[in-house]
Amino acid sequence: MTDTTAPWRAIERTTVFSRFGRSVERVDYELPDGRREEFYLKRERPAGAVLALTPDRRVVLARQYRPGPDRVLHELPGGFLEPGEEALDAVARELLEETGYRGEVHAAGPYWHDAYSDARRFAFFATDCVKVAEPAPERTEFVEVVTLPLDEFRTRVLRRGGLTDTAAAYLALDALGLLWPGDGGPGPRPA
Repeated sequence: MTDTTAPWRAIERTTVFSRFGRSVERVDYELPDGRREEFYLKRERPAGAVLALTPDRRVVLARQYRPGPDRVLHELPGGFLEPGEEALDAVARELLEETGYRGEVHAAGPYWHDAYSDARRFAFFATDCVKVAEPAPERTEFVEVVTLPLDEFRTRVLRRGGLTDTAAAYLALDALGLLWPGDGGPGPRPA
């Protein structure tokens, strides 16, 4: 009997593309049943995102055009970790650079970007966020900083697919006890 959950054996790896901390690799695998199949895997540096809340429970977001989906989307502040940088330090830095806000940052949990990537992602939440500086975006970032009431963020952005960092947002809301409206626990979703 074939162990269907056994790790696959990589036979050959070829880098197809590598730039800006991202690469695509073609990997030939031997599957548990002995067949060989070709897969394309995305390689990326680790990254983090932070759900930032102001004292009056507004969510701080970066709104910008994203070329993959070819549309303007809301994003949690965040980005790639620099070599040797801790994830918490990276998201605190990105929060300040992208939005000008600073707050008390806490870990919400790690997750995998997707099943065909080795990219580790780290979700954080920040409380008591206040604006302390003007944003200092990178040369390819054209960001509009917006704040939305938490309930509007849930209904208008998160549930309608208007956010790039959905997994991080859900992990952060869960860690904060704010995943569900009302008392913080499970309950009916608003219409």
